[in-house]
Amino acid sequence: MKRGVLKSLWLLPVLTVGLVFLSPYFPSVLDRAVWYLFLVMLVAIPVSWVILCMNKMLGRCVISFLLSAVGIYVLLLWGIKASFEPDRSTFGKDHPIPEDMECHVPYASDARPEVVVDSLDADSYLQVWDDYQGGMYKYDFHYGPLPAGQIFLRCFEATENIPLSDVEVLGKSRVKFAEPVTSFAQLADKQGFTIYEGVWGDYYAARIEVWFKDAATGKERKLLEKVYRVEGWQR
Repeated sequence: MKRGVLKSLWLLPVLTVGLVFLSPYFPSVLDRAVWYLFLVMLVAIPVSWVILCMNKMLGRCVISFLLSAVGIYVLLLWGIKASFEPDRSTFGKDHPIPEDMECHVPYASDARPEVVVDSLDADSYLQVWDDYQGGMYKYDFHYGPLPAGQIFLRCFEATENIPLSDVEVLGKSRVKFAEPVTSFAQLADKQGFTIYEGVWGDYYAARIEVWFKDAATGKERKLLEKVYRVEGWQR
């Protein structure tokens, strides 16, 4: 093993903890891959200690061990904090859909019908699809013209305006475009996002908002909103 690689092994604990905290920003399709990688790194860390010791890099081994201890402490604190957060599993039951509320239903993931998008009908701009598990969704979005920037979603429970998985949704739903959009066009194509509040089959109404952030000015504005019937993803 090259010596440059050996010298970097002590960073594995930092990379592992960083992977956990950055996981909400990875696209939905990478969810499983990220957690498999996390498990691999958990095995790789003690192996790296052995390799460092065998190569007489005891100082780096000690630093790696201490960083691992700090990382475990941070993750434990994070887990304890999460355990005191409101129970998400009853969210759907606690927020029934009002009978008089118009609520769109996401397209089934295996149906994939041809979706008609009409530039004169704003209701057709946003289309939401079920993904391979409940609570996981993909969206298409058509709009324009727009300056260079990015679009992203914000989701809220529709009756009480409660933010839904705000960090996770923001991170995964983001689509950037470096050049201005000069005409009405598709900006998002099956872009994934996940809602964690609730459990499978326990439906409630969510207001899904599409926002735009201008690359030049940093200003944000809402482009469109639409109410959908959603469920939460069970971890």
